[in-house]
Amino acid sequence: MSFPPNTFRPADTFRPYIPYGPPVPAPAPKIRHPNRPPCTTPGKTLYIRNLNEKTKLPVLTAALQAVFETYGPVLEIRARHSIQMRGQAFITYESLSSAERAHAEVQGFLLFDKPMFIEYARSASEATVANEGGDLAEFRARRLEEREERAHRVVPEIEVPNKILFLQGLPPNVRVADIEHTFGAHAGFVEVRWVAVKPDVAFVEFVSDAHAGAAKSALGSLWLADEGMVPATVSFARH
Repeated sequence: MSFPPNTFRPADTFRPYIPYGPPVPAPAPKIRHPNRPPCTTPGKTLYIRNLNEKTKLPVLTAALQAVFETYGPVLEIRARHSIQMRGQAFITYESLSSAERAHAEVQGFLLFDKPMFIEYARSASEATVANEGGDLAEFRARRLEEREERAHRVVPEIEVPNKILFLQGLPPNVRVADIEHTFGAHAGFVEVRWVAVKPDVAFVEFVSDAHAGAAKSALGSLWLADEGMVPATVSFARH
Protein backbone atom coordinates (compact mmCIF):
# COMPACT_ATOMS: atom_id res chain seq x y z
CA MET A 1 0.00 0.00 0.00
CA SER A 2 1.24 3.47 -0.80
CA PHE A 3 0.06 6.76 0.68
CA PRO A 4 -0.78 9.89 -1.33
CA PRO A 5 1.08 13.04 -0.23
CA ASN A 6 -1.37 13.85 2.54
CA THR A 7 -0.56 14.17 6.22
CA PHE A 8 -0.37 12.68 9.68
CA ARG A 9 -1.81 14.37 12.73
CA PRO A 10 -1.36 13.52 16.44
CA ALA A 11 -4.17 11.18 17.54
CA ASP A 12 -4.86 8.11 19.66
CA THR A 13 -3.99 5.95 16.63
CA PHE A 14 -1.86 7.11 13.76
CA ARG A 15 -3.93 7.06 10.60
CA PRO A 16 -3.45 9.15 7.46
CA TYR A 17 -5.55 12.29 7.52
CA ILE A 18 -6.96 12.85 4.04
CA PRO A 19 -7.73 16.56 3.44
CA TYR A 20 -10.56 17.55 1.14
CA GLY A 21 -9.70 18.38 -2.45
CA PRO A 22 -7.09 16.95 -4.83
CA PRO A 23 -3.66 15.93 -3.50
CA VAL A 24 -1.08 18.69 -3.50
CA PRO A 25 2.06 17.82 -5.55
CA ALA A 26 5.05 17.06 -3.34
CA PRO A 27 7.60 19.90 -3.28
CA ALA A 28 11.05 19.28 -4.70
CA PRO A 29 13.57 18.37 -1.99
CA LYS A 30 15.84 21.24 -1.03
CA ILE A 31 19.57 20.75 -1.56
CA ARG A 32 21.14 20.25 1.84
CA HIS A 33 24.82 20.63 0.99
CA PRO A 34 25.81 21.86 -2.50
CA ASN A 35 29.23 20.24 -2.04
CA ARG A 36 27.68 16.92 -1.06
CA PRO A 37 24.78 15.87 -3.29
CA PRO A 38 22.26 13.27 -2.05
CA CYS A 39 23.28 9.61 -2.19
CA THR A 40 21.52 7.87 -5.10
CA THR A 41 22.83 4.34 -4.44
CA PRO A 42 19.91 2.26 -3.07
CA GLY A 43 20.39 0.86 0.41
CA LYS A 44 18.30 -0.62 3.20
CA THR A 45 18.56 2.53 5.34
CA LEU A 46 16.74 5.75 4.45
CA TYR A 47 17.72 9.19 5.68
CA ILE A 48 14.68 11.38 6.45
CA ARG A 49 14.95 15.14 6.94
CA ASN A 50 12.70 18.18 7.29
CA LEU A 51 10.73 16.54 10.11
CA ASN A 52 8.70 18.71 12.46
CA GLU A 53 11.07 19.63 15.30
CA LYS A 54 8.23 20.59 17.65
CA THR A 55 6.74 17.09 17.69
CA LYS A 56 7.57 15.03 20.78
CA LEU A 57 9.99 12.20 20.05
CA PRO A 58 7.69 9.28 21.06
CA VAL A 59 4.89 10.71 18.91
CA LEU A 60 7.21 11.30 15.96
CA THR A 61 8.73 7.81 16.21
CA ALA A 62 5.28 6.19 16.33
CA ALA A 63 4.15 8.18 13.30
CA LEU A 64 7.26 7.21 11.34
CA GLN A 65 6.68 3.57 12.28
CA ALA A 66 3.07 3.76 11.08
CA VAL A 67 4.06 5.26 7.73
CA PHE A 68 7.14 3.21 6.85
CA GLU A 69 6.15 -0.24 8.14
CA THR A 70 3.52 -0.25 5.37
CA TYR A 71 6.32 -1.05 2.92
CA GLY A 72 7.88 -3.92 4.86
CA PRO A 73 9.45 -4.95 8.18
CA VAL A 74 11.37 -2.10 9.81
CA LEU A 75 14.46 -3.12 11.78
CA GLU A 76 15.20 0.22 13.39
CA ILE A 77 14.09 3.85 13.63
CA ARG A 78 16.69 6.32 14.82
CA ALA A 79 15.34 9.75 15.71
CA ARG A 80 16.77 12.07 18.33
CA HIS A 81 16.23 15.64 19.52
CA SER A 82 19.93 16.44 19.77
CA ILE A 83 21.16 19.55 17.95
CA GLN A 84 22.87 17.45 15.27
CA MET A 85 19.89 15.14 14.67
CA ARG A 86 16.97 17.53 15.16
CA GLY A 87 14.41 17.22 12.37
CA GLN A 88 16.07 14.08 11.01
CA ALA A 89 15.70 10.31 11.29
CA PHE A 90 17.04 7.06 9.87
CA ILE A 91 14.73 4.17 8.90
CA THR A 92 16.31 0.74 8.37
CA TYR A 93 14.39 -1.95 6.50
CA GLU A 94 14.91 -5.69 6.48
CA SER A 95 14.88 -5.79 2.66
CA LEU A 96 16.22 -3.52 -0.06
CA SER A 97 12.98 -3.69 -2.08
CA SER A 98 11.02 -2.23 0.86
CA ALA A 99 13.47 0.67 1.15
CA GLU A 100 13.30 1.38 -2.58
CA ARG A 101 9.49 1.49 -2.58
CA ALA A 102 9.36 3.75 0.47
CA HIS A 103 12.01 6.04 -1.04
CA ALA A 104 9.93 6.44 -4.20
CA GLU A 105 6.44 6.63 -2.75
CA VAL A 106 6.80 8.48 0.58
CA GLN A 107 8.90 11.30 -0.88
CA GLY A 108 7.16 14.59 -0.01
CA PHE A 109 4.58 12.94 2.28
CA LEU A 110 3.30 15.49 4.81
CA LEU A 111 4.02 14.43 8.36
CA PHE A 112 2.78 16.90 10.99
CA ASP A 113 2.34 19.54 8.27
CA LYS A 114 5.89 19.25 6.89
CA PRO A 115 6.92 17.35 3.72
CA MET A 116 9.49 14.62 4.32
CA PHE A 117 12.60 14.72 2.14
CA ILE A 118 14.02 11.21 1.74
CA GLU A 119 17.48 10.11 0.65
CA TYR A 120 19.41 6.86 0.83
CA ALA A 121 21.84 6.70 3.75
CA ARG A 122 25.50 6.75 2.72
CA SER A 123 26.38 3.65 4.73
CA ALA A 124 24.73 0.59 6.19
CA SER A 125 23.36 0.72 9.71
CA GLU A 126 24.39 -1.43 12.66
CA ALA A 127 20.92 -2.97 12.58
CA THR A 128 21.55 -4.24 9.02
CA VAL A 129 24.98 -5.62 9.91
CA ALA A 130 23.59 -7.42 12.96
CA ASN A 131 20.59 -8.76 11.01
CA GLU A 132 22.88 -10.15 8.30
CA GLY A 133 25.22 -11.76 10.85
CA GLY A 134 28.13 -9.39 10.25
CA ASP A 135 30.94 -8.43 12.62
CA LEU A 136 29.69 -5.36 14.52
CA ALA A 137 33.05 -4.60 16.14
CA GLU A 138 34.81 -4.53 12.77
CA PHE A 139 32.00 -2.44 11.25
CA ARG A 140 32.20 0.15 14.05
CA ALA A 141 35.98 0.38 13.78
CA ARG A 142 35.85 0.88 10.01
CA ARG A 143 33.14 3.53 10.31
CA LEU A 144 35.18 5.40 12.93
CA GLU A 145 38.19 5.43 10.59
CA GLU A 146 36.04 6.80 7.76
CA ARG A 147 34.69 9.58 9.98
CA GLU A 148 38.17 10.59 11.07
CA GLU A 149 39.33 10.63 7.45
CA ARG A 150 36.40 12.86 6.42
CA ALA A 151 37.09 15.21 9.33
CA HIS A 152 40.63 15.82 8.07
CA ARG A 153 39.67 16.07 4.41
CA VAL A 154 39.84 19.57 2.94
CA VAL A 155 36.74 20.42 0.91
CA PRO A 156 37.52 22.85 -1.92
CA GLU A 157 35.58 26.07 -1.70
CA ILE A 158 33.13 26.74 -4.51
CA GLU A 159 33.89 30.08 -6.14
CA VAL A 160 31.03 32.46 -6.86
CA PRO A 161 31.54 34.38 -10.12
CA ASN A 162 32.35 38.08 -9.76
CA LYS A 163 33.35 40.77 -12.22
CA ILE A 164 36.42 41.41 -10.04
CA LEU A 165 39.33 38.98 -9.94
CA PHE A 166 41.52 38.71 -6.85
CA LEU A 167 45.27 38.23 -7.29
CA GLN A 168 47.16 36.99 -4.25
CA GLY A 169 50.82 36.18 -3.67
CA LEU A 170 52.23 38.67 -6.18
CA PRO A 171 56.05 38.82 -6.26
CA PRO A 172 57.62 42.07 -4.93
CA ASN A 173 58.96 43.11 -8.34
CA VAL A 174 55.64 42.88 -10.21
CA ARG A 175 54.30 46.24 -11.41
CA VAL A 176 50.76 47.40 -12.17
CA ALA A 177 51.80 47.68 -15.80
CA ASP A 178 52.64 43.96 -15.85
CA ILE A 179 49.17 43.07 -14.59
CA GLU A 180 47.51 45.48 -17.03
CA HIS A 181 49.52 44.03 -19.91
CA THR A 182 48.29 40.48 -19.18
CA PHE A 183 44.70 41.07 -18.10
CA GLY A 184 44.13 44.07 -20.37
CA ALA A 185 44.42 41.78 -23.37
CA HIS A 186 41.09 40.19 -22.45
CA ALA A 187 37.72 41.63 -23.44
CA GLY A 188 35.88 43.71 -20.87
CA PHE A 189 38.96 44.77 -18.89
CA VAL A 190 38.37 47.92 -16.80
CA GLU A 191 41.27 48.52 -14.40
CA VAL A 192 43.76 47.15 -11.89
CA ARG A 193 43.45 48.25 -8.26
CA TRP A 194 46.61 47.90 -6.20
CA VAL A 195 46.44 47.52 -2.42
CA ALA A 196 49.18 49.81 -1.06
CA VAL A 197 49.13 48.40 2.48
CA LYS A 198 49.39 44.85 1.14
CA PRO A 199 51.50 44.92 -2.04
CA ASP A 200 51.24 41.17 -2.68
CA VAL A 201 47.55 41.44 -3.65
CA ALA A 202 45.63 43.28 -6.35
CA PHE A 203 42.13 43.44 -7.81
CA VAL A 204 41.40 43.29 -11.55
CA GLU A 205 37.99 44.58 -12.58
CA PHE A 206 36.02 43.65 -15.70
CA VAL A 207 32.70 44.99 -17.00
CA SER A 208 30.82 41.79 -16.06
CA ASP A 209 31.07 38.41 -14.35
CA ALA A 210 31.17 36.73 -17.76
CA HIS A 211 34.16 38.76 -18.95
CA ALA A 212 36.04 38.10 -15.70
CA GLY A 213 35.21 34.40 -15.94
CA ALA A 214 36.47 34.21 -19.51
CA ALA A 215 39.76 35.85 -18.54
CA LYS A 216 40.15 33.53 -15.54
CA SER A 217 39.44 30.45 -17.67
CA ALA A 218 42.03 31.55 -20.21
CA LEU A 219 44.72 32.34 -17.65
CA GLY A 220 43.99 29.60 -15.14
CA SER A 221 44.08 29.75 -11.35
CA LEU A 222 47.80 30.59 -11.28
CA TRP A 223 49.43 33.55 -13.04
CA LEU A 224 53.13 33.57 -13.71
CA ALA A 225 54.24 37.15 -14.36
CA ASP A 226 57.68 36.13 -15.60
CA GLU A 227 60.01 33.15 -15.70
CA GLY A 228 61.58 32.45 -12.33
CA MET A 229 58.89 34.28 -10.38
CA VAL A 230 56.53 32.63 -7.90
CA PRO A 231 53.07 32.34 -9.49
CA ALA A 232 50.20 34.33 -7.98
CA THR A 233 46.77 32.78 -7.42
CA VAL A 234 43.82 34.07 -9.43
CA SER A 235 40.30 33.76 -8.00
CA PHE A 236 36.99 35.57 -7.99
CA ALA A 237 36.82 38.28 -5.36
CA ARG A 238 34.25 37.62 -2.65
CA HIS A 239 31.04 39.59 -2.77
